[in-house]
Amino acid sequence: MRVRLTSGADTRSFRAQLIVENRRSMQLIAYSPVGTTLATIRGDGDQVTVTDARNDSFTTGHASDYGLFTGGLPAGEMGMLLLGYPPRRDLTYETTLAGLRRAIVGDVVVTFDPPSLPAKRVVVEHGTDRVEIDHLEVAALK
Repeated sequence: MRVRLTSGADTRSFRAQLIVENRRSMQLIAYSPVGTTLATIRGDGDQVTVTDARNDSFTTGHASDYGLFTGGLPAGEMGMLLLGYPPRRDLTYETTLAGLRRAIVGDVVVTFDPPSLPAKRVVVEHGTDRVEIDHLEVAALK
């Protein structure tokens, strides 16, 4: 996927791979322009481990410590939502026959354009922070 993060005047873009392991766990691998791994973010519930491949270091903490907009969802459920799959019934959804149009998770708004399953373009907004995701390829592994 292609990711663009905007926070205030700071904008970063990179390619990434999202792996949703189960309802609790997910992994996001960020790649450099030449395809090397920059960082790996592993989420388990609301706990996150960030491995910085450039500096050969890692840190752990709560998802909110890293600016991850989970709206209180476990990491795996937020990963499901980013792919366009409603992770549970108690969220606020706007739907079409083709898929989700919008989901609201706490103070996080996730918009899908166009509504489709799997999602093609996803925008996650939390206050003035914004994450734009273009899914380039989606695959299911057994």
